[in-house]
Amino acid sequence: MLIILFIIFFSGIGHYTYQNNDHLYRGALFADLVKYDWPVMYKVSGFPGHFLEGKTTMMTYYLGFYLPAAALGKAFGLEFGRFALFFWTFIGTVLVVFQTGKYLRKFNYKLLLLFFGWGTLFFIGALYKNSFLDIYTETANPLWAGMILYADSNLGLIYWTFNQSLTAWLILLLIYNKGPKQNTLFLYALTFFLSPFAFVGMFPFIIFSIWKYYQGTLKDDLWKNVKHYLSFQNIIGAALVVGLNFIYIDSNKAGKFFQVLHHRPKILIVFYLLSWAIIAFLISSKFKKNALFWLVVIVLIPLPFFQQGYGIDFPGRLSIPALFFLMLLVGQFLIEEKSGWRKWAVLAYMSVSAVWHIGFEVGKPIIWTSAENISHKTDWDDKLMTSENPKLRKVGKILKDIEGKDILIQDHKTIVNPNNNVIWNYMADIEGSRFYRWFAKKK
Repeated sequence: MLIILFIIFFSGIGHYTYQNNDHLYRGALFADLVKYDWPVMYKVSGFPGHFLEGKTTMMTYYLGFYLPAAALGKAFGLEFGRFALFFWTFIGTVLVVFQTGKYLRKFNYKLLLLFFGWGTLFFIGALYKNSFLDIYTETANPLWAGMILYADSNLGLIYWTFNQSLTAWLILLLIYNKGPKQNTLFLYALTFFLSPFAFVGMFPFIIFSIWKYYQGTLKDDLWKNVKHYLSFQNIIGAALVVGLNFIYIDSNKAGKFFQVLHHRPKILIVFYLLSWAIIAFLISSKFKKNALFWLVVIVLIPLPFFQQGYGIDFPGRLSIPALFFLMLLVGQFLIEEKSGWRKWAVLAYMSVSAVWHIGFEVGKPIIWTSAENISHKTDWDDKLMTSENPKLRKVGKILKDIEGKDILIQDHKTIVNPNNNVIWNYMADIEGSRFYRWFAKKK
């Protein structure tokens, strides 16, 4: 628990420690949810030439993860709301780790190493093209293969897109840990409210779970199996969640852009290898007759060829379920394989992955948070600048340069901050919103 708390504390959630650039928008979105009535409405100004300039808009985004903490923020203030979001994320991470251990039937420190150390070798391409220091200080673009060819780690997903990854993981695990079939479709529907991209990525695994737990023959036992899924929450509840949420987000133009892509074969092959193909090959001898393993492979192969929206969301977020199942298969491999070169190779892969992802995602916030506190609250910078050691003087100058500056908190304060160049990602013109006309329009 303390290890998980430590990791989430340095995620930047709650505004306590260094935040990555995504918090510019997440913090602003959360503050608006606390400050304004729901649904949040805007009169857009300060964006000359933008298609939303002068329009009345409504916040239109997948908000499910934020709403409980935002509701508490409305009652007790923004700072309490931020704490609630931090605590909500911590509890969510604990539940995911617990359900992961339940799936693998292991509860020890190795489980934490697997979960927080799991990731791709995608970063190797970034290090090949850029220096370590440029990557670590975010002065270089880590997307070495382009905006679409991108794969993340568990820590990267928690630190950057916690609102999408945690919920998708937990719902998948609840279903695959033999949760009641009466809840399967309802739980799956909640993913649409929490993360539409992960919802799409989960679809083949939901179908697979129904097939996996099917008992008997298709001809003779169909009704016996289907009736377990016929419940109020699976039918009425799931339909309401998906239907209302679709009406809500359908007016957001950011999600309407779709295209089929082509990539240079060399780049694509390297991307596949570093993202999942190497580790899939290493465990393939054990799982060559495992349908789940091949489903993961089948899902991951075509994702780079499609884009919905203008960013990396489609392949990067649709792959969340598949890459998580690949991690579970790797965990199963390490538990059950007692020896052999493949096990040592998998351990080596996981070691490299863990060292980088933990060192980068957790280490960077620790360093920057420490640097700001040393610069603001001590006179170490002055002492170091007078040192006879030139390297220490250089460190002292760095600390002196950030004295009085806020290098930790990334926050636009509000989504309609003129510096936010992606406002279209978070709102929609009410003129095209059926949700506004049917449910939110003031009479």
